[in-house]
Amino acid sequence: MKKLLLVFPLLIVIAGFYAGHIIDDRAKSLLQTMKLSEDNAKNTIFSDISSNSFYVPGIRELKSIASNDRVAQVEIIGKYVKDFTNTDEFKKRYNEYREMRKPSPPEEPKTAAELKKEYQENMQKSIEEMQKAKSEAAADQKTMYDETIKMLEEQLKEIDNPDNPMFSPEMDTYSKMGYDQQMEQHNKDITEWEAKYPINNPKPLVKTWLESFIEQTKDVDFGAQTAIDKNRTLFVKQEYERKNNLWKLCYRGGKETTEATRKFAQNWLKELN
Repeated sequence: MKKLLLVFPLLIVIAGFYAGHIIDDRAKSLLQTMKLSEDNAKNTIFSDISSNSFYVPGIRELKSIASNDRVAQVEIIGKYVKDFTNTDEFKKRYNEYREMRKPSPPEEPKTAAELKKEYQENMQKSIEEMQKAKSEAAADQKTMYDETIKMLEEQLKEIDNPDNPMFSPEMDTYSKMGYDQQMEQHNKDITEWEAKYPINNPKPLVKTWLESFIEQTKDVDFGAQTAIDKNRTLFVKQEYERKNNLWKLCYRGGKETTEATRKFAQNWLKELN
């Protein structure tokens, strides 16, 4: 299996361009190699971090980078990505994402009186529509409309029935109890949300991403054997075929590149702790 370049999905994206800074020539060259614009690079980086994923753009183009130059690329790209996560632009994107993740409060229930009025209005509207349709229908079809209109008028009367449990005062009590329980859960959800996504502080999000990368790449078997099957390169061990794309990407990138990437991620994580 040909070795592909592993550029730590965290680092691969090359979001070297960030607010108030200019990408150096080496990063610009790498962006051009990947056929990736600066805006797309930033979008991909934030998407990867916020979704805890490891999408790798321009993987075919990255094959052209010499094996002995890949470790150096990790350091170059890593610094830019790390710096990008400390910018105001990244923080702004994070705060917007944070708001999108905010739990929505439960809808306050309508009172029995409000529901009753709503039902009456809807029922009256249905009766009027049926009466209009009857007036426009053929003579042999009017009887059918009469039966439907009669049924709707009976239902309209039933709404005013004082014994109708649907609109009794007890319904307001039950609705409030249900709403209070929902609000209690909502308040718990808000507390968890605030802890997971502290305002103006994307560090926990970045930490989760780094930890995920380190965990998923801890057991890559660089000595794993492969074989060709119907023009496809597959792992001899079936359990390796079931590994995720990040694990396989690291395998193809090679031990030296992967270890350099893991070291960068581990050092970065220490700074965040």
